[in-house]
Amino acid sequence: MTPRENKRRFVRMGLRTLAALYLVGLWLDAVGCSTPSRLLPHALDYFMEVAALFPEAASGAIDYRAEGWVCADARWQELDTRPYFPLDPTVERALDAYLVERHNAGRNDDGIQRGHAIGGARFVRVKIPTPPAGSRLERFTRRPLTDLPANEKETLYRTPKARIAERCGPRDPATAEPE
Repeated sequence: MTPRENKRRFVRMGLRTLAALYLVGLWLDAVGCSTPSRLLPHALDYFMEVAALFPEAASGAIDYRAEGWVCADARWQELDTRPYFPLDPTVERALDAYLVERHNAGRNDDGIQRGHAIGGARFVRVKIPTPPAGSRLERFTRRPLTDLPANEKETLYRTPKARIAERCGPRDPATAEPE
C-alpha cells in the first residue's frame, strides 16, 4: 500500500468514526443523557442538541368552526364557512351578522338546509391532538363537530340569546333556549 492510499484510508476511517460518534451523541441527547453536554465544549455540544430544538412544539392543530342556531329546529348545527371565507375568529359580531345574512339568503350549500333560517352563530376552536410518535399518520380530514370529543372543542363566541330571539321571532316557551 502506498503512503497516499494509507492516508486516504486513515481519513475515511476517521470520518466514519466521527460520524458514528456524532450519531451516538445525538441518540444520547434524544434519550435524555447529559454526558455529551458535560464532556464536550459548548460549541460542539450545540450541534448535539438537535433533538431538543423544538421543546415547545405544537401538540396539535387548531381549526376554527362555526355553528348556526336553526330557528325551526331550536338547535345548533354546524355551518360550513368555506363557501364564504376561511374563518378568522377576531371579528365575531361582524361574522355573526354576515353568516346569518348569507345563510338565510339561501345561495350556498353550507351544511344547514336551505330555507331553514338561522338566528345566530357560534364559533368554536377545535384543537386536534397530534398522534403519538410512531403511530400511523392520516391525511387531515374535516370531521363534523358532532364527531369530535368535547375536550377538543372550545366555544369562542355565541350570538346572545336576545339577538337570536329577535332574529327568529316569538317561540313556543316549551322550546329549548340556545345553549
